[in-house]
Amino acid sequence: MVSHYLGLDCSSKAIHGVMIDDLANLCFFDKWTSKLPDFESRFPLFLESFYKELGIIKERYPTLRVAIEAPIFIQNPKTTMQIAAVVYTARFICFLRGVECVPIQNKSWKKYVLEKGNASKADIFMYANMMWEDSFKEQDHADAACIALWGRFNYLGEDI
Repeated sequence: MVSHYLGLDCSSKAIHGVMIDDLANLCFFDKWTSKLPDFESRFPLFLESFYKELGIIKERYPTLRVAIEAPIFIQNPKTTMQIAAVVYTARFICFLRGVECVPIQNKSWKKYVLEKGNASKADIFMYANMMWEDSFKEQDHADAACIALWGRFNYLGEDI
């Protein structure tokens, strides 16, 4: 049975997800977000949407495994805390849905995928669009795709 790997890239405004299969074929990508202006209002809305859709995704892809970028620490403490809240709530949602979810530091997945732990956003975007034939318009989807690729490696233990 083919396994599927969902990479998640979180911000204080959204969760970007990209799914690939065992052969690293792109299956789909999605974005869970809210247009409300403040974090306290949008946070429960986009996470509720993620909870509902993850249940549907899990039914369709029973061998689903998730890799999520661990929270990053930035200069603004409020934003750092908001991103951490999104990451750990998304991870908890995965556990509630019976989906294994592994956090990965950004430098680690960048080192594995791009062989450069300090790869720039431009490097990631270019790589993802070369790998998956110009599929991504948003940087966060490119990041999520590379996180999914790392997740595939983490679970299978083999390169592409």
